[in-house]
Amino acid sequence: MTQKLFSPIAFFSYNRPDHTRRSLEALRANYLASQSRLFIFSDGAKNDSAKEGVQQVREYISSVDGFASVDVVERPHNYGCAKNIIDGITQVVNEFGRVIVVEDDILTSPYFLSYMNDALELYKDDDNVAVISGYLHPMYYGHTKPDGFFSYDLGTWGWGTWQRSWKDYEYDAAKILKQIQDAGLEDKYNYGLKSKPCSTWLKLQAEGKIGTWDYQLAAVMFLLGRLTLRPGRTFTNNIGFDGTGLHCGTYDYNAFNLHLAEEYHPLKKIPVELDMSMYEICRKSLMPRSLPYRAVRKIWRMFKRIILKRQ
Repeated sequence: MTQKLFSPIAFFSYNRPDHTRRSLEALRANYLASQSRLFIFSDGAKNDSAKEGVQQVREYISSVDGFASVDVVERPHNYGCAKNIIDGITQVVNEFGRVIVVEDDILTSPYFLSYMNDALELYKDDDNVAVISGYLHPMYYGHTKPDGFFSYDLGTWGWGTWQRSWKDYEYDAAKILKQIQDAGLEDKYNYGLKSKPCSTWLKLQAEGKIGTWDYQLAAVMFLLGRLTLRPGRTFTNNIGFDGTGLHCGTYDYNAFNLHLAEEYHPLKKIPVELDMSMYEICRKSLMPRSLPYRAVRKIWRMFKRIILKRQ
């Protein structure tokens, strides 16, 4: 990398002190941490039961060091996950032109910042690239190339973007879905599946049944014909599958995580075009599963939990 000023990091926390500590310690262990500005956005408590966790988080983040600078923004009241993240990203990206985003349940490889800064610099002038993702889902394992691939799905478990892309963000899920439908792109948006999984997520958001921000970002970038660079190996893992998070629930940790990258070679720029082989892998993962398949998967998960308890 030739740039001297590395991309600022926007970190988002709420009321999980242990997750926050583990995530920030991993981030501080990155090789470029000492040359990176860190902005921590701490959301306020939603209710009395969240106050203690929020206070513990704030006590910890007040002493965080190891970065070029650390700025802490304590929300005076509860913004909610989506508003906290949207406002924080907007603040940082508007000031610096680019941003790296990490939430409090994300563990990073020591090479995460190296990869993110390389990619953000490589594709900074290509309007067809909307997002750089540091996360690789296990479904892609064994099919990727070292310098990554381009996809529609975002992978926002450790990611980055530029102001040129973020300025087009729209929170109104109903508005975005209508634009996709009016453009005749709904079938393509849903990977050609009759179950319309992506449209369903937007509808749930529009009806207030879920509270997300990233489905909208993915939909906007799809509508504008922009892509996400996904890595050839994963630089992040998610430790939020313990029932403490807003959207992750309780699942088998290994179902979503691969071994973090232990080495890094500077990226080479690849053609900005949708990787159809990866598109097909993602499409198959969204297909509705048969009842026998779901039953076998449920039994297998129960069996694994029993075995793990006995170990």
